[in-house]
Amino acid sequence: MSLDHTATPSRGLRTTGTEIPAWRGLAVFVVREAAAHLLDEAVAGIARGLEILDVVVLDAQQRRAARTAIPAGWDTRRGGRPFAMVVACDVAPPAGATGVRAVAQRIADVLDFTEKRVLRGVPPKQHYSPVHVSAGPQQALDYLETLGDLDIQARLLPRVQALAAVCAIPFPLVTMLGGEAPGFRSRVALVEHPVFGRSVCKIFRPGATDSFRRELRARTEFDDLPEVPELLAHGDNWLLTPFYTDTGAHVVRRLPGELAQLRPHVVRSLVRFVRDLHERGRYVLDLSPHNLVSDPRAGLKVLDLEFVLEYPAPQPEWEDCWSLRGVPQALRRVGDGLPDLVLTKGVGNSVFHPAVCGLRRSQLLATGRRREAPRRVATQLAWSAALGVAGRVHPALRGDR
Repeated sequence: MSLDHTATPSRGLRTTGTEIPAWRGLAVFVVREAAAHLLDEAVAGIARGLEILDVVVLDAQQRRAARTAIPAGWDTRRGGRPFAMVVACDVAPPAGATGVRAVAQRIADVLDFTEKRVLRGVPPKQHYSPVHVSAGPQQALDYLETLGDLDIQARLLPRVQALAAVCAIPFPLVTMLGGEAPGFRSRVALVEHPVFGRSVCKIFRPGATDSFRRELRARTEFDDLPEVPELLAHGDNWLLTPFYTDTGAHVVRRLPGELAQLRPHVVRSLVRFVRDLHERGRYVLDLSPHNLVSDPRAGLKVLDLEFVLEYPAPQPEWEDCWSLRGVPQALRRVGDGLPDLVLTKGVGNSVFHPAVCGLRRSQLLATGRRREAPRRVATQLAWSAALGVAGRVHPALRGDR
């Protein structure tokens, strides 16, 4: 198959991700026979972080071709023969951009999440390999060749190019932000705006439209709350925010896994913040120390508000606020677009976990603070020591998958 824009049939032609940059984020996931009945679950898992371009259930001839051409150990690894191909695309950052997770790592993260989703409820001893993914854009194109469809690339290329255009940074790029965060729903960049100067632009991919709408709504409806970042401008899928400088004044000490222990006045501010949301019929997930900044002029800001959600009726009382207590167990599978690592055990958000704030929920809700300070300090020191010895985030800080 041809890889140029005219798609002239020509088998065996090789390319790289730089010859046609649009292919840089291309990935083909192969779902095995054992997971055939869970194809929809696999597609939903992949869609968590990538854009789905096509789903092809293989016919007998395509299965034979795929089994021969795809080096996935179909005979030796449990999971069976190839059943379907899910063609997906990562919204790759601009070529040459630094400070962002590599496309290959993002695709690997999606594969890991998808396999866990498909195997949810399967006893560990019965685990198998439900999904295989191509290694790089050239192998993805090779996998597509096994379909025997000479026009598939010609059909896919305009969609991939349109996706890249929709997710392009709308202003001159200074640098990408976000570090090693997966960035499944959005990308964050420092840009040079013609009116506001250096600002932060957050661009959401098409598959994260709900996240964009939630954050835009939170930024406009709750802009009277001091923790909500100022919204300078927005487009159909992007938000523009001032470039806040983080002094780290809210942090007592750092913990593993991008967590940090917070100062007491910061914790109290966040309790008031979630109470204000609660009184307006909202709760928030993904409220974590790595989403906080302390700007010397603007003060404490919560950077990510795409998970400010409406309560289903009836709304709980303040003492049972989901921002503090967590989503009830019966409702914890709250949707594919919601974060997976925020439903901490017995705590709604990691900023309110005793390891971070040094307080139990009853103390967070209490009006009196007698003897609070020594207990808080002792609790934070104990957790800091325990996590330092363990060298990893304690299971109580991890979410239920």
